[in-house]
Amino acid sequence: MEIRSDDGARVRIRPVGYQPGIDPPDDPDGPTPGWHDWLLIEVDARTADGQTWSHHYPSLMVEEARALGGWLHGQATAALGLSAPPALVSFTEPNLALRSRVLRRRRLELIVEFSAESLPPWMRRPSTAIYPLVLTVSADALATAAEHWGEHCEAYPPRTQSRFPARGPLPHRRRAG
Repeated sequence: MEIRSDDGARVRIRPVGYQPGIDPPDDPDGPTPGWHDWLLIEVDARTADGQTWSHHYPSLMVEEARALGGWLHGQATAALGLSAPPALVSFTEPNLALRSRVLRRRRLELIVEFSAESLPPWMRRPSTAIYPLVLTVSADALATAAEHWGEHCEAYPPRTQSRFPARGPLPHRRRAG
């Protein structure tokens, strides 16, 4: 997926494969303590003033990658209103986090926070360093990016039973009785 800001900044993020050298357990439905289904995530970023960097690192689990698409779509929908609260999504690996806030109807600020191995090469790397890439985008552009992200993630299904429902929470049903 690619998200472009009004000021020329942009970020491209996509899964490019499962973490190499890490095979799924023999029994994907059985308990697998300590095993996680990591995806290699490729990131290519550009600041508003033209500085670029890229990397690929196993920074999202399959479940997290799929949840990110839902979060992005939710933020695009929230930007249709005027009073959505700021939101944050972070992941197991601290390389990537996203924040959003509605600026005005159908416009939002998306801040992609890079840290650890994802920092731009010109930054010092203390363990607490975070580089915020600020993107101003339309709700429609973010919804399109969320759809593209979902399409990318379809190529990498979970290799073990997910902790999350495939299509969101199940509706409550009344028991016959």
